[in-house]
Amino acid sequence: MRLDMSEMEATSTQSLVEGPNSGQPRKRPRPVISCLRCREKKLKCDRVTPCENCTKAGCPADCVYNQGSNLVNNVKRVRLSSATIDQQSAPRDESGGGAGIGIIEDLQQRVIRLEERLALGSRVVNPDLAEDVSVPQISSDLRPYEVVSESDTPRPFLGTLVVKGTRTRYHGQNNRITLLNQFPKAKEFIAQCNENSTIVDLAREVRFLQGKLPGHLDSPASTVDGRSSPELVQLRASLPAKTICDLLLRTYTRNFEKIFRIIHVPSFLREYAQFWAEPEQDFYQSSSAFIPQLTAICTISLALDGQRTKVNDSALWEYLSGPAITLIQLWLQNLTRKQRTELATLQVETLLLLSRRLRLVPAEELWKATGALIRSAMVTGLHLNLAKCTELSVFQTQVRRRLWITIVEMDLEASIASGMPVMTSAHDVGPPPANLDDSDFDESTPQLPPEKGPSDLTDSLYQISLATSLADRLRAMSVVRVAREQIDLSELAQQGSRIVEHLQQIPRVLKPGNASTNNNDPAMLLNCVLLSVYTRRPLLCLYRPLVLGDPRDDPIFPEICRICLESSLANLSYQDNFNPSVADLEVCNLGAYWDLFQTFCYNDILWDALSVCGYIRLSSQRNIFESQKSGRALGSSMHSKASLIRIVESTLDSLTARIGEAGSNLKDILLLAVVLQSVRARGSTQVQGERMSQGASKALSACRQHLLPAVAEDSLALSLTDFAQMQLQTTQPMFASDGQGSFTSSAQLNLPEDFLAQSSALAMEFSNFQGDPFIFENNSFTWDV
Repeated sequence: MRLDMSEMEATSTQSLVEGPNSGQPRKRPRPVISCLRCREKKLKCDRVTPCENCTKAGCPADCVYNQGSNLVNNVKRVRLSSATIDQQSAPRDESGGGAGIGIIEDLQQRVIRLEERLALGSRVVNPDLAEDVSVPQISSDLRPYEVVSESDTPRPFLGTLVVKGTRTRYHGQNNRITLLNQFPKAKEFIAQCNENSTIVDLAREVRFLQGKLPGHLDSPASTVDGRSSPELVQLRASLPAKTICDLLLRTYTRNFEKIFRIIHVPSFLREYAQFWAEPEQDFYQSSSAFIPQLTAICTISLALDGQRTKVNDSALWEYLSGPAITLIQLWLQNLTRKQRTELATLQVETLLLLSRRLRLVPAEELWKATGALIRSAMVTGLHLNLAKCTELSVFQTQVRRRLWITIVEMDLEASIASGMPVMTSAHDVGPPPANLDDSDFDESTPQLPPEKGPSDLTDSLYQISLATSLADRLRAMSVVRVAREQIDLSELAQQGSRIVEHLQQIPRVLKPGNASTNNNDPAMLLNCVLLSVYTRRPLLCLYRPLVLGDPRDDPIFPEICRICLESSLANLSYQDNFNPSVADLEVCNLGAYWDLFQTFCYNDILWDALSVCGYIRLSSQRNIFESQKSGRALGSSMHSKASLIRIVESTLDSLTARIGEAGSNLKDILLLAVVLQSVRARGSTQVQGERMSQGASKALSACRQHLLPAVAEDSLALSLTDFAQMQLQTTQPMFASDGQGSFTSSAQLNLPEDFLAQSSALAMEFSNFQGDPFIFENNSFTWDV
């Protein structure tokens, strides 16, 4: 909302000088006599029709003068009429429930009300982006899938979007193309220069002479053609057989193309069928991104079908696990600048990022990669609202919208995992894609069919349900870093309450545990769980620092603790859906889904278990568990201390059982074991120290017990008899530290009898081992964001 500066100054000064009880009548704001464009641009208007500024800009038709008060009109835009404000600021009688208030308090209340309306509006008002497209934003006070716009006709972009077929490129406000658009006459002349032989000949001579200069860089674009690059040729030669590709593609579309929408499945399947119909016709020469797309999809599906692929074809498994990803990265690096603006290229980048995520690439590396992906998407203009763009088909618009939401979601998750700032803001989210099945539209669709309701399970419903909360989750992450220092918790509670509302609005068909839909389908169940976990993550990031900090006397604090506890327990409970030791054994390939769940949610398990420990500590400090019967429980939680400790111990057992799996970290287990004992133990410092020592020893012994079978299988130095002896003596530590970060010699270790004597190779390796699991300076504690 923009106000004329002179008008604001006059209005506020007059209001402060003359109160409601003054003898003189309050003066109304003076009428605005500048044209609307000059007011918006904050230019000095000469007050003629058309004015000088509009004439110079070449838009005399836009020189319009508003009749009436700018203040009143702007107030109407946020649905507050001047009469309503005057009525609310006037002294109340007894029927209104209060006495009159002073002018200062009146102004403060009016400002608060206005800010609240703006905060709940459908747009994030950013003066620096006032010239950008009028993007309908997802409002927290609207129903899912409902969007609003300030105007039926969006204003022009701040920059320029160039559309050439399926290739698009967005030029910012300082690009020469955008700047040229500000000078219509010059633009028209340059467009006709190719008809002037003199200018054309001179330009060709200059370009020729430029090329003769030593070291001249003609263009920042790569000189390698992506359609004939050696990486693409190698990708084609190493592509799995059709039967394997069929299986991996089916696995991908069934499991991964739900929350993260990257491709349009029917279109890709048609391209896939065309490729295998004539595989020797060098199909990849005419569609260079198809082979990298298919290869990336195969590497993603390896997360679920990897064990079967490894058994059937170990060479293929090794290729898809490593070299294939490297080849795709090299292919992307060598593309020309124009090829990088193809939508298919951006899809390859997104698929590659998801594949790297499944290979447990460090969180900081993923955060840097998502930042680069966000910028690549913005270069192609994916962040723009293209509802009124006639150069792109409705198919292209929808595919781009779905891909953009996916990229922003990936950036948010990578930022949370690394504890780093988010690269995008709520202003960049835009409207969600249409709630349609992929079969409902394609390139030949002139107009999208009517959207389906939130109770209809469509191909896009998973993403749409998550996208409705995306803007509010981004807003929540913007204040996470100051959550612990926040004196007034009302703002944090307000941010969190919006996410809680989104959790409640998730369609019933997508809620975990819905027996009628997802209990017997692990793919659907996994995506429903991820939908819930992804929605809760920013909420827990917002509230967890408070729960892990010192108690607050704020009346909102107990409710924050309760919400944080309930969300943490909900995330921890999802383990039971996939853990083979307790889950339904009838579910096919449950072990692979258990690994996949751990890949996506391993950090959440640790963070949420620590949040429960923080709640136990707060509750113990306030004797909350003893006061539950009297109704004074912290946040009205009905969980007992024993039940919460049992939940954390169960989580600790789950972590230790997976100590031999990729992604497991001994430091995480040690941290949780010690923290749990520290919050459950009372008494003297010595007693607490003993309990923490016992907890650490128990957790380490459990880890050793789970690792010995794997070592016995892989090492030729161990026999079954040795292994049986070690299993009987697992109560003592295998190693001892001298307190200086190194380990003592093997002669001083309290190990099972004859362990090193029967395994000289392992004894030699162990004596040279210098690792220290007690050093925590690798930023493992990303929960403290």
